[in-house]
Order: sequence, then structure tokens, then C-alpha cells
Amino acid sequence: MNMPALDFSQLQITATADLPNTGEIADALLSATHSAGLGVFVWDIPAGRLLWNEAMYELYGLDPASFSGKASDWLALLHAEDLPRVAADVGAALSGERPYDTVFRVQAPLGGWRYLKGTAFVERDASGQAVRMAGINQDVTTTERFNAAVDAVRAGTADQVSHGYFESLVRSLAEALGVRYAFVAEVYPREQPTHARAIALCVDGKMGEPLVYALAGTPCANVVSGGFCIYPQAVQAQFPDDQLLVEMRAECYLGVPLRAADGTVLGLLEVLDNKPAEACEETRKLLELFAGRASAELERLQREAEIQRLNAELEARVAARTDDLRRTMRELEAFTYSVSHDLNPPLRAILGFGQILREDYRPHLDAAGGDYLDRTLGAAERMGRLIDDLVSLSKISLRPLGIGKVNLTELAEEIVADLQARQPRAGLVFEAAPHLIVHADPGLMRILLDCLLRNAWQFIAQVESPHISLAAQQVGERREILLRDNGCGFDPQAIDRLFAPFQNLDSQGGFTGSGTGLAIAQRIALRHHGGIRAESQPGEGACFAFWLPPAAELMALLAGDPL
Repeated sequence: MNMPALDFSQLQITATADLPNTGEIADALLSATHSAGLGVFVWDIPAGRLLWNEAMYELYGLDPASFSGKASDWLALLHAEDLPRVAADVGAALSGERPYDTVFRVQAPLGGWRYLKGTAFVERDASGQAVRMAGINQDVTTTERFNAAVDAVRAGTADQVSHGYFESLVRSLAEALGVRYAFVAEVYPREQPTHARAIALCVDGKMGEPLVYALAGTPCANVVSGGFCIYPQAVQAQFPDDQLLVEMRAECYLGVPLRAADGTVLGLLEVLDNKPAEACEETRKLLELFAGRASAELERLQREAEIQRLNAELEARVAARTDDLRRTMRELEAFTYSVSHDLNPPLRAILGFGQILREDYRPHLDAAGGDYLDRTLGAAERMGRLIDDLVSLSKISLRPLGIGKVNLTELAEEIVADLQARQPRAGLVFEAAPHLIVHADPGLMRILLDCLLRNAWQFIAQVESPHISLAAQQVGERREILLRDNGCGFDPQAIDRLFAPFQNLDSQGGFTGSGTGLAIAQRIALRHHGGIRAESQPGEGACFAFWLPPAAELMALLAGDPL
């Protein structure tokens, strides 16, 4: 009598008693596990006997007639290195320490080793004694080999950066995948790549010479345009114009793109071999896994290369500008020499003959002639001073600096004493803070103070109680030297042209300053990589403040000067 077929969709199994026909259910479950490649085993512990389904024999590559079913014979099938660990796992499961869940290797039918994952539960009697272990085995070779390859590549590239990372990556990939060729290439130009340049190439476990090739007609072009590409066999036939494939005798090709953060393709990560590819999906996962780090490293290298290129261009431009500056300064030096050498003799002749006219022939000149002569001599004297000032300005920029300690207090007192002797200022009070020390060129500091004091000297000419002071103040991290006077002052709107050479400055008191004194002072401050500023109001005097870098900073700045 035939039993009606079971409707498995309506079957709810919570215990063995729920099964209307346990034999039929067991057969169905065994068929399902076999189709899934799962081996089922039951170990009768007291009898020491193993029961396997058909899939178990297939996993172990055994003929059912050749296996005794003894647990000891099963253990003998395991890889010798895995045996102690698996035996310990079985013992821990039987004692109730932990569930049975382990991975081990067995001999594969076609050679090599196959990875199996075993899981099981332990059935116990009323006293808690283990009487039966039932579970499954499944083939996890692909997963284990992939994980082993990942671990091997990670270990091979650990702590590597720059080109060292790429060399370690291709060497580790070639070894882990068992292929002849592995390489990283960057493509160019970046906007529309037409060529590739291998920056790390591994050939038979050794680093090969860099190479450059056109992308057109190669599998690399498909990677750049379409992403991951795989040609598991006959790759030469599919790309007959790719001579590199011919030279490599390539049979298979797998490649993934290396992308920048914005998605632009920077390069390629590729492997090739002389035999058809196996486990292509795992190879793809492995390449894509390390493509992220390789992309970041390649983008960083390209940015560094761009920075180095820009720095080299900048250095070249600076060198060219420095050469131009040196040439201009030599021309300026020649010009000032020409001015001094060629203009002074005729000017001296004018002044000399003019003095003769004034001394010997003045009685023969009428009032208009005498006035003309005086104007001529005055103009010649002013022209002489302008020539001297022009030469002084050029020499300040051209001369090298000799840095030393300079006592500004002593210098200022000497200059004031000399001015008082030549152009006395009645009732003058001069105050200078003691020990105002700076690190600068002593000669140029004397000229700077002389220019500032002579400027103040002229502006206090009409003051009843003239006063000049020299002091220092701290402005942030900058130390300023202040020279103040109580002269007639000047319009602050004139500050823009105050330090320009050969400019006139009208004071409230009617005095007109001219020449290059303040321009020379500014040039000296700038020559020391410092600065100068002025403050004034009409009728309220003026203050000039200049500053210089600290000694160490000044020496470093002067070391980079083109002189």
C-alpha cells in the first residue's frame, strides 16, 4: 500500500514525534544536504563507529568500501599539522567545554589539500555522558584560500609606502595567486588616458624593468573604460594587436582600475599567466580588495610628484629672477658710477668758474647779472647733492652687510653733537634711552640715524624749545626704535610720498624738505629686512619708528639674499 506524499510546505517540525514518517523525512533531508554538497555524519561514541552519507565520501575522496568507519581511521585522513588541534576540538565538544566547530585539511582527489569545516552537536544520556555526535562537513577551500591569500598579501605589504608598497604588492599578489606576472601601472594623460607606465612589475617572483605601452588594442584599455575585466583563457586571440601579450606568452588576464577620490582612473592593477585562470571570482575579489589602498597610494605619489614639479619650476623661476636681479644691480652699479664719474667733472667746472665770476667779476655785473649767477651756482650745488644722494641710494642696495652689535644711543649722541656744532639749535633738549642695542650693519645704522636726525633738525628750526628723543617700544613681537621731535610736523596725507626719493615735503611752518634722506633711511631698514613708518600732525611734531629682525632671523634672511 502506497503512503500519500508529504506536503513539506505545511510541515512544522519541532520534535521527532511531529514526523509522520521519519524515514521519508530523513531520506529527503539527506538528499537535500547531498545536493548542497554537505556531508552528514553520525558518530556512535560507545561503539566507536562513524556513519556517513554519500556526500561525506565525496568530500574525502573515498570509496565507501574502503573506509572502516572507525573514528581513528577518520583522524588519519587529516593533515598532520591539523590533527592535534582537531583532536583537541573533539575532546572539548565531548566534555561540554565548547561546541564542535573547526576547519581542517584533507587530501584532495586531484592532489593538494582541501579545506573542510566541521560542525556538530553532542547527544548525551540521562547521566550526561556523551553517546552520540552528529553534524556536517562542508568544503570551504575557496574561502580559506582567499583568506590565506589576503593574509599573505597584507603581511607582504605591511609598513610599506610609496614605490616600496607597489613592489611588495605585486610580488605578494603573484605569489599568493601563483601567476607569472603582476604589475601596477599608471595611465596618462589623466583626462583621456592613451598610454600606461608600469611603476612596479613582478615577473616570476622578481622585479622587472619599467615599461611604457599604448592602451589602444589591449585589455588594459577595457579596464580603463569599463572597470574590472577578466579573460580567463586565449587572451592573445582576443587582442591580436597587443604585442606585449605575445612577448609575455600570456594565456589569461585579470585587471581592475585604480581610481582617484573623484572617480578618475589613475592606473591599473593587473595579473597575467601562461595558463588559463582558475578561481577567477576569488582573484577579482582579491584585486579589488587591494585596489583601494593602491589607488590612495598612487594618488598620493602623483600629488607628491606634482608638488616636486611645481617646486622645481618655482626654484627655476627664483634662480632666473635672481640672475636678472644680479644683472640689474650690476647695471645699476655701472650707471651710478657713470653718473658720478661723468657728471661731476663738468659740474665742478661750472661751480669753479662760477666762483671765479663771483669773486673777481661781481663788481662788473649789474643786479640782474649777480642774481642770475647766484641762481646758477645754487642750482649747480643742488645738482651735486642730488648726484651724491643718487649714488648713496644705489650703494645701499648693492653693498653686502657686515652684521654686528650697534649701540644706537652712542651713535645718536655723536650725530646730535656734530649737528649742534654745524647748525646750532638754541635750547635743544636731546634725550636717548640708555643702551639701545641692535644687530645690524654699523655703517648703515649711522647713515639711517643721521638721515632721521637731520630731518628732525630741519623741522625744529622754528621751535622755541626744541626737543628730540630716542627710545624703544615693544609692538607685539616686534621691537621698534622711536625718534620723536616737537617740530612743526607735516600733513599725514603726505606720508605716501614721504619716503620717495627727490620729493618735496611742505611743513606747516613753511619749511620745504627735499632730497633723499628719508628714502635712504627706508632703504637701509628694508636692506636689513626691517621697515620704517612715520606719524605726524601739523604743529604736533613727528615720530619715525623703524624695526629690524632679531639677530638669528636676520642672518638667515641675509643668507638668502642674491648679493
